[in-house]
Amino acid sequence: MSNKTSSLRSEASTVRYLGASRGKATQHALALRLTAAALIPLTLLFAFLVVSLIGRDYESVIRLFGHRIGPGTVALLFTLVGIYHMKTGMETIIEDYAHGRWKIGLLVANLLFCGLIAVATALAIVKLAVGG
Repeated sequence: MSNKTSSLRSEASTVRYLGASRGKATQHALALRLTAAALIPLTLLFAFLVVSLIGRDYESVIRLFGHRIGPGTVALLFTLVGIYHMKTGMETIIEDYAHGRWKIGLLVANLLFCGLIAVATALAIVKLAVGG
């Protein structure tokens, strides 16, 4: 017999959720898979949208994006889901490979960069949709 105190918990249950990720890895993996699945149809729709804009003048693009649901919504969803996918993927990479002070700084920089890109693209698409 060992010197351990007797417990009804198994060894696996005593170390569960105590790893480096503390359960975040599953959330990140699920988020990456869901956003990747969402990006498949959004990429096809966005590519169709971009091809349909070839040769149009600025006023007709504004009229097209001015529809309530349509090109503006597709472009906004594509960019925001893509940026969230990028943020989650970079966060996973940073958590796996960065250590010490660098880890916190890189996570903050990733969040700020993705937030800045998301706000800038969303404002540009909304501005285009409301009339330029």
